[in-house]
Amino acid sequence: MKTDKFVPPDMLATFAPLDKFDAEQLLRLSRKCYFETLLAGEQVVRHGARDPWSYFLVTGEVIMEAPGREDEQVAANSERAKRPLNYTKPCQWAIRAAGSVVIFRVSDAMLASALRGAPAPDKLSDTSPQSEELMALQLMEEIERDSRANQLKIPSLPDVALQVQAAIKRETSDVAEVARIVMVDPPLAGRLMQVANSPMYRGKSAITTCQAAIARMGLKVTRDLVIGCSLQQMFKSESPLLKRFMQKAWQHSTRVAALCAVISRHAKGVDEDRAMLAGLVHDIGTLPIIHYAANYPELVEDEAALNKVINKLSAEVGVQVLRRWEFDLELIDVVRGAHEWYRDSGPAPDYCDVVLLAQLYSFINTAQMASHPSIDVVPAFSKFSLGQLEPQMVLRVLEAAQEDIDAIEQVLQGR
Repeated sequence: MKTDKFVPPDMLATFAPLDKFDAEQLLRLSRKCYFETLLAGEQVVRHGARDPWSYFLVTGEVIMEAPGREDEQVAANSERAKRPLNYTKPCQWAIRAAGSVVIFRVSDAMLASALRGAPAPDKLSDTSPQSEELMALQLMEEIERDSRANQLKIPSLPDVALQVQAAIKRETSDVAEVARIVMVDPPLAGRLMQVANSPMYRGKSAITTCQAAIARMGLKVTRDLVIGCSLQQMFKSESPLLKRFMQKAWQHSTRVAALCAVISRHAKGVDEDRAMLAGLVHDIGTLPIIHYAANYPELVEDEAALNKVINKLSAEVGVQVLRRWEFDLELIDVVRGAHEWYRDSGPAPDYCDVVLLAQLYSFINTAQMASHPSIDVVPAFSKFSLGQLEPQMVLRVLEAAQEDIDAIEQVLQGR
């Protein structure tokens, strides 16, 4: 639990690489770092996590676990505790409190600034030349500052999605009431009927009314689909450069969502429509980051630099987006672990497992394939009936379902 007590500058200076900061930087950093208390068994960092934070141990002991290695116990004030617990990214250990511990965290943007001998991001002059790397640090610092202050600029869900979400929370709501809300937005009503007649829900007769579509799919499925279909209008920007980023992000999300829908058919206890929504929101943190980037036009022109910011921050920002939208913990966990390839939550598959596999399949025959693990080595793979097949056979299964994948993707993209 985060406290309201700042970490004093002299304590910060006892940890590496914070000892590279000068007195002014340490004082400024101190005003951004708080002590956090964890109880025995609470997790500090998950194995494979790419948190944009570095965690430091102040008191107590933590247990560090990793597949194929002996557990390591680290005590405060030891040589190992003088550097970040998760100094490798992605983190090679699962780190949890052995007993009651006190930690603090520092943003990687500030650490990178110290290691490169650069001025702190908020000291950069508006008139001095800035490299893309320094602008990326400045952007990350701005986002992290707003995030810590709970002032992150998060877009609101469209009104129709909010109304449907609220209506379905009320136990007295019925199909007719939800249909009346949806029909205020004719394009959205048309999309729901299109989905109801798609390979996912197609019945013996064609659906011709919004109410019939909702009756066929059910209220909870309708809620998830309304939210999913509403997301598209949020991936827009007036900037030509950012518009390209937005379009690319939405295309990736719809591709992953369609693959999620098909992959979910090969696991027990995983709903197809829920898996599809999980795929749509897994990278939702990208949305606010791109909006913040509009204030850094030179950075926007450097796709690699902006992608670096997105990769570092999208999970934490995405969690805040879904919390603000009052999404449930199941989907928040998807966003938190969507890029933790070696995540293993137990023997039963969950929606994050579906998203992890869908992403890896989406990378096949692309440049991204080389920088990601093979599908058959990630823990999620063995939890599905597909995991009993060789990867090439799995590809044939998905190829056989290509018509369904294409149809779902077209519906989500509004084509």
